[in-house]
Amino acid sequence: MEENKITPEQFVKEVEKFSRGRLKRKIELLRIYEEAVKYSKIKEFEDLAFTAKYVQGLLRVVRTGSADPEVNNFEMMKNDFSDNMKKTIEQIRGIISSGDDTLKQHFENIYFELTQESFINMSELLSDLEWAKMYMNDLKRR
Repeated sequence: MEENKITPEQFVKEVEKFSRGRLKRKIELLRIYEEAVKYSKIKEFEDLAFTAKYVQGLLRVVRTGSADPEVNNFEMMKNDFSDNMKKTIEQIRGIISSGDDTLKQHFENIYFELTQESFINMSELLSDLEWAKMYMNDLKRR
């Protein structure tokens, strides 16, 4: 993958530029990508970005779906969303598993707890990962 030839810092700067300054959790995006590079987990990072983009799409549908009569399998979508949120958390844990305990504890406390604040934080991180996925897709098309 092309962005593997650039530093993690440069990767996040490029994603930030691509998103036109919309990243909200740059430090965590950087830390996840650093761990992916350091421990040869780029494929896992790509899978995480794919899942994050999918979850973000589901979230958009779930947010509007309850009011949309066209959405007839709302319960199935909510279950799919829940399953993929769990998958995303496991993917992040897998990427950062070789990192130091401080990093792992940070993610547990800020993103993985079952609180509204953690859900908001996770939604912002997923948004950044979605931008990373769109950036990587754009690179492949060039």
